[in-house]
Amino acid sequence: MTRSPNAAVEAPALPTFLRYVGASVTGLLALTGAALVDGIMVGKWLGADALAAVNLLIPLWTLLFGLVLMLAIGGSVVAGRYLGARRRRAASRVFSGCLWGAGVGGLALSLLATVWHEPILQLLAVPESLRPLIQPYFHIVLLGLAPQYLAVVLYYFLRTGGQPQRASRALVAGAMVNIILDVWLLAVLRWDIRAAALATVAAQLTQCLLLLYLFRRSSTPLQWTRVRPSLRRLRQFCGNGLSEFVNEVSAGLVLLVIHWLLSRQYGIAGVAGFALIHYGLLLNIMLAFAIAEVVHVLVSQNRGAGQWHRAHRFFRFGMVMALSSGIVLWGAIQWGSEPLSRWFFADAQAAVAQYAQAFWAVIGLVFWLTGANLVLSAWFTGLQQPGRSALIALSRSLLLPLLFLMLLSVQPGVSFLWSLPLAEAFTLVLALGMKVRQSSTGRLELAAK
Repeated sequence: MTRSPNAAVEAPALPTFLRYVGASVTGLLALTGAALVDGIMVGKWLGADALAAVNLLIPLWTLLFGLVLMLAIGGSVVAGRYLGARRRRAASRVFSGCLWGAGVGGLALSLLATVWHEPILQLLAVPESLRPLIQPYFHIVLLGLAPQYLAVVLYYFLRTGGQPQRASRALVAGAMVNIILDVWLLAVLRWDIRAAALATVAAQLTQCLLLLYLFRRSSTPLQWTRVRPSLRRLRQFCGNGLSEFVNEVSAGLVLLVIHWLLSRQYGIAGVAGFALIHYGLLLNIMLAFAIAEVVHVLVSQNRGAGQWHRAHRFFRFGMVMALSSGIVLWGAIQWGSEPLSRWFFADAQAAVAQYAQAFWAVIGLVFWLTGANLVLSAWFTGLQQPGRSALIALSRSLLLPLLFLMLLSVQPGVSFLWSLPLAEAFTLVLALGMKVRQSSTGRLELAAK
């Protein structure tokens, strides 16, 4: 028998990287596009209050998504290292354990959130005036949590198994379902906010079913095997993906603080105005994350195969592409931010559009720096050094933003939103320092061998 080639460790480096990045960007931009259409449709057809209501729930969704992302990425990194070392059975056991944990965890969390919805809405600082808008949306979206969890695990492991294009097709199909239903139910039939929730759940079910089908039909070396559930092993997998969890949860917590400050200074109009900025940041971070997740997939497998120079090449490709995409997106937003703000909120809500336009000018530097920090974090994730990757994630998305928010919120005449670009800049200095130190240590170890 002849073994099938593993492109991640054997094919030419640059074409391999571009193939993975193309699939990753397509899939994650499809997800982002669906979220953007949700916001556009809700803001355009249901008004600023409905848009603010939907955005007040984002910290919770980032927490829930961060949990499964931690499991999926952490497990896929371990499986990728096994595949690089040609230990397919071990990689399949990792996949099966993660899929089992995602299904059970998604069901349990959706049930808990449904039962405890009132305390959750209080923690999210949802005003009483917006509760009638939020509650039906909240309960419907929770129905799609378990399928979403399964879809995330299937997506990352299908990519690790060498099928990035197939994995991305499922995400694109689900996003198209979301977009079509949003337009039809909100713009054509003029349903209420529950229409956006139904579109989201339909998309998650579509993605889950398609990924299950593709996994059964693909030639991936990963296969479902019967495994004994082990919480200890799941915790180990989650440890490898800790930085991704930190990124998601910290972003949600910082967004919660920003919402509170905006509401205090500008009212609901300020929260609605920042929603457009948040969608721009979401698009930027998804582009950067699409590149970063390719880095940790390819680095983990080449580390398992002992190909350190090739792993470094993939890291350099990721840094160049992340910086370039951030600069291009920043330029596009600088050019189109004013007409976009006016169109999004319409003339009847000119105050909201003015807030959005003012916020754009402060946030620009974030687009330049986020990608570099995420790729550096992904490098350490791929090496299974979760402590360093988590430190980068904590710095850029929690510790430094909160520190600068606390300092700038009491400074007259200075926007507290400067905390976001300042946090990215300081984190980049820290991350580059860790990378230089790690590279020096690695060269000494290779020389000793």
